[in-house]
Amino acid sequence: MVNKLVLFLIIYFSFSFPLLSDDPVEQANKYFQMGKYNEAIQIYSKVKEVYPDTDWARISILMIARSLEKLGKIDDAIDEYKILIAKHKNTDYAEEAFFAIARLRSAKGDIDNAIKAYESYLKSYPRGQYNSMALFNIDSLYKEKKRYKEAIEKYNEILNNYPNETWFYNWAAINTGHIYMIKGNFEAAIESYQRVLNNEDNKFLYTLSLLYKGEAYIEKGDYKTAVSIFEKILKTTSYFSEEALYGLAKAYYKSNMYEMARETLETLLQLYPNTIWKNEANIKLKNIKQKLKKK
Repeated sequence: MVNKLVLFLIIYFSFSFPLLSDDPVEQANKYFQMGKYNEAIQIYSKVKEVYPDTDWARISILMIARSLEKLGKIDDAIDEYKILIAKHKNTDYAEEAFFAIARLRSAKGDIDNAIKAYESYLKSYPRGQYNSMALFNIDSLYKEKKRYKEAIEKYNEILNNYPNETWFYNWAAINTGHIYMIKGNFEAAIESYQRVLNNEDNKFLYTLSLLYKGEAYIEKGDYKTAVSIFEKILKTTSYFSEEALYGLAKAYYKSNMYEMARETLETLLQLYPNTIWKNEANIKLKNIKQKLKKK
C-alpha cells in the first residue's frame, strides 16, 4: 500500500511538475521571486492538494495569498488568508494571515473593517510579533475616523509598552500631541511632544517634535517660549528651517514685535521664494508696514 502511494506521488509530480526540483515549494518560490506569480500559484495550489496537513501546505497557502496580493487580486488574497486561519489556526502562518487581512482592508480604504480586523488580531495575539505595528496602524485609522478617544488609548499602549521601538514610540507621541492640539488641550500636546524630545538619537524626529512644540506654545499664547524654540531650531540644525522661520515670524507678530517679524518674513521669502506661506507672508508684511506707519 505504501509503495503504491509513493508510486502515485512520483507519477503525479512527474506529469504535473516536469521542471521541478525535488522540493516543489522551492521551485514555486523561485517563480515568486522572479515575479512569475501565476506560475507560482499553479505549483503552490497542487502542493496544498497533495500535502494538506504539512508545512508545505501551510507555506503554499500563505504564498498563494502573497502572490495574489502581487497580482492586485486583494479580495482573493484575503480569502486565501482566511483559509489559512481556518485550517491552521494555531500556527505562526495564521498570525501573519490575521495581520495581513487587516493590512489589506486598510489598503483598500475599507477603514471600518480594517479596524475590526486589527482588533481581531490584537485580541487573538495579545503578545504577537506584529503588535506594535498593529497598534500603530489601528491608531492611525481611529485618528482618520476622528475617534480620538480610542486613538489615544491605543497610542498610550505603545508609549507604555514599547519604549524601545523608537519609530513607533516617537510617532505615537507626535500623533497623540496632534490629537490634543485638535482638542485644544495644548498642555497635554506639549507634554506628548516632549516624550520625543527626551531622546536626541533621531535628529529629524527630535527637530520635528520641537517644531510642533513651538506651534503648541503659540496656540497656548506663550509667544516668548515659542520664539526661543524656533530660534533653537534655526541655530542648531538645518532640519525644518523654512517651517521654523515662519513659526518664528508668527510668534514675533503675535507678540507685537513687528520689526522682528518683518525681518524674519523677509528672510523667509529671500531664502525660500516659493514657500507655501508666500501669500500669508506677504499679507503679514503689508499689515506690519501699516502698523509701523501708525506707530
